[in-house]
Amino acid sequence: MIFPFSVSYNRRLKATITPDNQQQVLQYIMSSILEDKANNVVGDDIHVTYKGSTSARRGSLFGSVDNGTFSLIYKDDSWWLNYQINMRELFVFATIASTIMGVFMLLGGGPWWVGIAAFLWLCGGNWIIIFIRHETVATSIASGIDDLICGKTELPEQDKMTGELKSWF
Repeated sequence: MIFPFSVSYNRRLKATITPDNQQQVLQYIMSSILEDKANNVVGDDIHVTYKGSTSARRGSLFGSVDNGTFSLIYKDDSWWLNYQINMRELFVFATIASTIMGVFMLLGGGPWWVGIAAFLWLCGGNWIIIFIRHETVATSIASGIDDLICGKTELPEQDKMTGELKSWF
């Protein structure tokens, strides 16, 4: 699919994916998206895919997209997490709703441009929200993979809490 209907996020991983830890990483991705109520989650060698959500659009992160795919890709001497989402239904339903609104406005003697404004409001606003929310999904899963494989990074010794309150003044 092309850009407005399909959006792809690429995140460079600090971790090195090996045959030993590859299934652990894919299982982490699957459990993360299942926790956020993704539906029909399927994993294979280097991909995890899902279709929609189990929560019928009631605040679910994945309810507003048709499907998505997480892929582990090796390029430029490092591993990348590629996350692609498809949103064809968003555009179809927004087009139908804005057309109906525009027809009602024309029949009532109102301005014709209300249908275009409705499309921009319904589709454009939702698209931007989906874009931002799924960008954070890609970033959090990539950092979770790095933490899983590389371990949590420790703060330098001077920055650790010693049990005493520090004064910033």
